[in-house]
Formats: sequence, structure tokens, C-alpha cells
Amino acid sequence: MSAARRAVPTLLATLLVLLALVTPAAASATPAPSPTTSRGASTPAAADLDPVRVQITQVTPNVLRPGDDLVVQARLTNTTDEEIANLRARVRLERIRPGSRADLATWLEPGTADARARVGTVVATVALEEPLAPGASADVEARVPADGVGLLDRPDTWGPRGLAVEATGGRSARLGLQRTFALWATEGDVAQARLSVLAPVVGPAPVPAGVDVTAPEPALDELVRGGGRLAAVLDLTRRHPDVALAVDPALLTAARAESGPVATWADALVAASSGRDVVALPWSDPDLVALAHADQPDLLTAAVDASARAAATDVTDGSPFAARTDVLWAPGPTTDRATVDLAAAAGASTLVLAPGDLTTDVDAAGARTVLPTDDGTVTGLVPDATLTTLLVDPTSLDPAATRATVVQRVLAELAVLARASTDGPQHVLVALPRTATPDVALIDAALTAVQGAPWSRSAPLTALLGATDAAAPRDTLPAQTDVPAALAPAQVTRLADARSATVAFAGVTDDPATVLRGVDAEVLAPLATAWRADPDARARLVDAIVADVDARRTGLTLAPTSTQNLISADSEVRFSVRNELPAAASVRVQVTPRKACLDVDPSDVVVVPAGSDEVVPVAVHAIANCEVVVEAVLTGADGTALAAPVTFVVRASPTIESVGTLVVGALLAVGLVLGVVRTVRRGQSARRGAHRVEGEEGTRPLPVLGGAPEEDQ
Repeated sequence: MSAARRAVPTLLATLLVLLALVTPAAASATPAPSPTTSRGASTPAAADLDPVRVQITQVTPNVLRPGDDLVVQARLTNTTDEEIANLRARVRLERIRPGSRADLATWLEPGTADARARVGTVVATVALEEPLAPGASADVEARVPADGVGLLDRPDTWGPRGLAVEATGGRSARLGLQRTFALWATEGDVAQARLSVLAPVVGPAPVPAGVDVTAPEPALDELVRGGGRLAAVLDLTRRHPDVALAVDPALLTAARAESGPVATWADALVAASSGRDVVALPWSDPDLVALAHADQPDLLTAAVDASARAAATDVTDGSPFAARTDVLWAPGPTTDRATVDLAAAAGASTLVLAPGDLTTDVDAAGARTVLPTDDGTVTGLVPDATLTTLLVDPTSLDPAATRATVVQRVLAELAVLARASTDGPQHVLVALPRTATPDVALIDAALTAVQGAPWSRSAPLTALLGATDAAAPRDTLPAQTDVPAALAPAQVTRLADARSATVAFAGVTDDPATVLRGVDAEVLAPLATAWRADPDARARLVDAIVADVDARRTGLTLAPTSTQNLISADSEVRFSVRNELPAAASVRVQVTPRKACLDVDPSDVVVVPAGSDEVVPVAVHAIANCEVVVEAVLTGADGTALAAPVTFVVRASPTIESVGTLVVGALLAVGLVLGVVRTVRRGQSARRGAHRVEGEEGTRPLPVLGGAPEEDQ
């Protein structure tokens, strides 16, 4: 009996240990919202109603280990019009570990009365010495000694714990509250989650030189100065070598052509890109959604090729701007199957999607997925919606968010991901939005903390692209989504048609590159994703670009031809061609009569030197007498029209030639017959005369031609 009594305390202690290890997932009575969606519509309103706004400004250390004191700093702000006396700040710790990312969200945004009441155990209290005046703030610091933390030092107890700072007044009434997380690390090996960050280096909406259209603000020189978006990206890049860059080569080329701060920024970016992962976006960062909905893969191919040429060019001290061009980045806000098919058609191996494009089990899924297309598969990278929002716009998740609460939540999210990983390190992606100015201090603090936690590491993008683990299954993308901000398909088609016609025109010259110089850059400019900010100006830019590209198809002229009178069945019409292009052109003339009385074949191909004229003969066969209107078109060897057609009149009279020939032939025949007859007659007279002379030799003189014998004279 005494042995049984002695066993009771041991059993109770064991039960308490097991209870501390149990996750609250099964105890949660209300399903939590997904952390991949924007939540907390009621939370801002509740926070606004709190008499005291509580903001946790520092949690030290970020990762708490056995033997460490926990220090929490907070700011209390009186949001009322009255003085608040007897104000205290109490630190509360929830010792039950959240088991999922949904549990993390539930702790931060409690959805039920029970959940709101569950704020953990008070582990420290700090009282303000003076009443807090209306609108005033006070900073407090509470220290929890290591032996007061009360977390178990066991190999499998590591991970996040709910942490809160509560403001109370008289009778301990709650006046305000903010929640975050404490991170507990114990000795031993732990699973890891990896975090990659992709930062866009894209500029303002491009406007080609000479086009009178104003791009939306801000301008490039503002973006590269202190406080500007591109300056912040450069600063972040310098601080963290694992941050990957998605660079628009058109922006970098334009910046390097400038002077002053813009050129300085460009040189610094090129230097900072050395040795890190760099993706060259298609030229001018075209809107993939617009191209996909217009079914214009050739424009995307042209943009990718232009970037590939730029990425292979030496840009500084003989060192190439090394970048891969097989990664595309969909502009969002949602991505559809049509955009994935476009990426595959352009030869992309990877497509970065928008956060939240594909839902899945957020506790077990990394960034990689497989996207089926008509041409095979493309690797999809889905940015983590919660982590991206935390590093870009944390107040949308928590209006009272501070740098400290963001860092602690990032570590908590990665800890849950690491614990859920069963097949190698979990790898997630944060893709900063194109238009967002990075909060460098916030991202720097978060990435530094990620590197310091035992369950997380920052990693280069290549580690994510080169992963061989099986991608997590996800929902399918919609066939096509409506994105009103994207350029309309009809406008995209106008640009594509203008480009195609100009490419065909340049193909007749011996130097197409000279004729086409700058065409792709012009055509791609209105397609830039940045133009979504100003659709009206973009429409004017499309009109201007189409007109300018169409004007390039000039320089070859077919001179007008006067009325042609043809009296022969087979004749030739000669055309004069003028070439004002900077290169020689190979042309031919195609003639089309509007009646069937003429039969005409295209001319031979004639090379017209640059800046000169050349005559192009065309053989014409008249079948019958007629007067016919004829159209002549200057074309390339493949039939591409090169100049405005000319029309002229042909009067064909092949019968005149035939009658004249018959008359002349008849006269010649008659003359021939008369000559033969006369020659025969003369031959007979001569023979008879010869017989007489022979018989009467010497008696009479020979007859004189055209006259009479002498004796008859």
C-alpha cells in the first residue's frame, strides 16, 4: 500500500508532462481560418476600441533556450480622452505548443469567447508609476526569469508558444492586449525549413524616346534615391547575399545610359548582383496575362530573347551580367492556365505565381509545384501568402504589428513548417510585390532571426529551383481569369500585327537588323506590367507605337506608270523602283490586270541598292484587244507587299500586229512569185538566144539587155 502511495506523485507528474506535450489542435472547438488568406476583419475594430493600445516592441531573445531570461518590452498608449491611473502591463505565456499554422492564426485572432479568454499564464507584471495622460505613451520592460518560464527541456518540446502583453487597470480589468509568440529551443537536432526571398528590380512604365506620353509616377530618378523602391531593393541586396533579384534588363540598360544618381545606382546593382541568384525578366517586364489572353507567344519570345542578349553582354569591366532567362514571374493578382501555357510556349522552365494562387495543406507544402500544360509541365513556385504579407504589409494582418511581433511570427510559422516536414527540409518562398517599397529594417531583422533559429535558414533561389523532391499536389488553376487592369487582347494584337508586318518588310533587305533597330523595345513598352497603373495613358501609348512602327515600313517606292499601248502580243512594261532604306532590298513587281485579256507573271527578283533607283521589267502577254486597268504591287520574294500599289491603263491591240504581219507576208509572197516567174522567163529567153548565136556564130552581135540588136537600131 505504501508503494502505491509513493507511485501516485510520480504518476501525476508523468501525466502533467504528457499534458504539456499535447497540442491544442484537438482541444480547439472552432476551426481556425487559413493563414493564407487575409483575416481579422473584426480584430482592427476591437483594437481600436481598446482604451490602451498595446504594442510589443522587443522580445529578447528571439529564440529562448533553457536557462535564458525572457525580456519583453512594450509600449502602452492611452487612446481615450481621460487619464488612466493604476495601469499595469502583464506578460502572459501559453505553455501549450500550437500544432499547426491554423493554430498560430487562432492564437493571434481568437474567434470564440473561449479562445479570447485563453491568453496564458501571467509570468511577469510591471506597474506604471504615473497615470497615463490622454494620448500619451509609456514604454515598459518586463523580465521573466529562466526558472519562471516553465517550459519543459525535452528534445521534442521546441517550437512556438503563445505570448501576450496585457494592459490592466483598477481591479485588473483588461484595457488592451497584443499577442505574439515566444520561440522555445531545446538541445538536439531539429528539422529545418528554408526561406528564399525574391526581390523585383523593375522600373516605372517605359516610354520610348520621342513619344509624347507621360508615364505614371514615380520617375526613375525618384525610385533610386533614398527612400525610393529601387534604392531599398539595392540596400536589402547588399545586406543579404541570399536575396535573389528578378531584374528587368530594359530598366538596367536605360539606367546605365543615364548620368548622376541613376547611373550610380545601376553600377551598384550590377556590382551587388555578382555571385548571387539573378533572374532576367523578359524585356520591359511584359504583362504575361495580357499576352496570354491575346494568344501572342511571339511577343513574349521576343522579350525573352532581348533579355537573353542583354544578360550575355559585358556591362562592367568585362564582367557579364549573369542571369538566367528561363524563369518567368506572373504579375497576379491571380494566375490562370492560359498564362501557364504561354510560359511553356516561350520555353520557360519555371513560373513564379501569385501568393495564394494554389491552395494546399499549408503545414506540409513548400513553394514548388508542378503545373501541367499542353506542351508538358512547368515548375510552379507559389510564394507563401502569410510570410509574404508579414514582410510586406504586416498591419493588414495585425493593425498593431511591430517589427518585434513580425519577427516572432515569422519564426513561429517556420517552426511549424519545419515540424510538419517529413520528407526533407521544407522550402518556402517570399516574393516581394513589384510596386512595394521593401521595409529594409523589417526584412533585415526577420532574415537575421531566421538565420539564428535552429529550425530555419535563408537559402538562395537556386536551391529551390534545383530541388528534386516531389512537389506537393495543389488545386488546379482556372482556365482564364478576368484581370481588368491588363491590356485588352485587341490592343495586344494591334502591337503584334504591327511588329510582324515590319519584320516581314525588313526581311527583304540585306540588313534587317538595321531596319528593325528598336522595334521590339517600342512594341514591348506598352505591354509592361507597370502600365497597369494608368490604362488611359497606356492606350495613347499603344496608338503612338503602332503609328511609329507602321511608319518604318516606308522607303521603298514604286513609281507611277503612264498608260501603256501594246500592239504586240508579247510586250514588256518597265517599272521604276526607288529605295531610300539604309540597306539594299531584293524586290519584285507583281502585276494584276482586272480583265483576263492580259497574262502577266511576276518579275524576276531585282536588287535595288540603298539610296538608288532600279528598273524592274515585267513581261506582259496580250491575249485579245482590250483596254484594262492594271494594278502593280512592289513585293518581296515571298509576296510581302512593300509599298503602296499603283494603277495604270493598258490598251492592248495584238490583232493589229497579226493583220500587219499577214499583209506584209502576203505582199512578200506575191513579190516572191513574180520574181520567180520573171526569172524563169528570162532564163528561157537566154537559152533560145544562145542556140541562135551558136548556129549563126559571127553573123550577128549579141543582144543588149533592155535594148534591141544593133541591126534593128
